[in-house]
Amino acid sequence: MDGLLNWWDGVELWLSGLPFVAQTAVVMPVVLAIAYGAAVLLDGVLGNGIRLLHRVRHSGGGDGAADVDGRDA
Repeated sequence: MDGLLNWWDGVELWLSGLPFVAQTAVVMPVVLAIAYGAAVLLDGVLGNGIRLLHRVRHSGGGDGAADVDGRDA
């Protein structure tokens, strides 16, 4: 663990010593990759959650009663 922390401290010192434009050029691809990964993960989780809720909602009942919006279940 100490090795990882020492490496991270070295990266942080190196990055903070760069000019602002260089810092931006180095940091932005990393931040964008993390943001894209989080968006894909959340999209999958929320999409599956909504699909599951629809399945649970439409599997119950089954007595032919109309839904809230007037359509048949």
